[in-house]
Amino acid sequence: MEEEGLGMAAIYELSDIYRWSIDFFRLQKGDRFKIIYTERYINDSIYAGIESIEAAVFETDKTPFYAFDFKTDSINNISDYYDENGKTLRSFFLKAPVNYSRISSRFTKRRFHPVQKRWKAHKGTDYAAAYGTPIVSTANGVVIKSGYTRGNGNYVKVQHNGTYSTQYLHMTKRSVKVGQRVKQGQVIGTVGSTGLATGPHVCYRFWVNGKQVDPYKQNLPSADPLPNEKMEDYLNFIQPLKDEIDLLSFKNDDQVL
Repeated sequence: MEEEGLGMAAIYELSDIYRWSIDFFRLQKGDRFKIIYTERYINDSIYAGIESIEAAVFETDKTPFYAFDFKTDSINNISDYYDENGKTLRSFFLKAPVNYSRISSRFTKRRFHPVQKRWKAHKGTDYAAAYGTPIVSTANGVVIKSGYTRGNGNYVKVQHNGTYSTQYLHMTKRSVKVGQRVKQGQVIGTVGSTGLATGPHVCYRFWVNGKQVDPYKQNLPSADPLPNEKMEDYLNFIQPLKDEIDLLSFKNDDQVL
């Protein structure tokens, strides 16, 4: 995208559209995408980057993921991205609470603890990242714990609804207080190694009905779907955009258009 002169803002916009459906840390050679976008100009002459992405198709592991921008509330100017069948691209939860370099430890019933030097269950997912990297809440909710313990270090726990809650451990610092409402993607702290930790990471813990589980093995809910009364209008709206983007060719097998 930089080679095409679109800039970092366009890169962030595209990654934000697909942040719930594509793991950008697992892209492979041959993955590719196409976008239809509008440009912004100052005084009709000075190029100022992308105004918006109207349609996109991101192909990863030979599977295409469509995205179409559709205004669901013209009075309040509310819009969102949906796929070719009208399914929202957003999930109730983000895939990860941090931009991580690697998953250093997964949820398991038996792991040799690097600090305590004994075998025990590890009921979380460790995302290795640099000190100070922002940690975000993976869904909307209310902070029910924000404190420090010897094992957890600085940590935050968020209640999302009557079923789900999440916890974030080993922070350098906490940015939210108990009782505070947080939104999906809101920064709640920064990566550290406080508590029983050998290096900078966030241990992400996930509860379903009070039981700690592996979030990667859950059938998690989507965000609010497209209202049924809007479906016909939506399908009529996206048809010409889909026809147009399907006709566009990829630049080549390994690069982008």
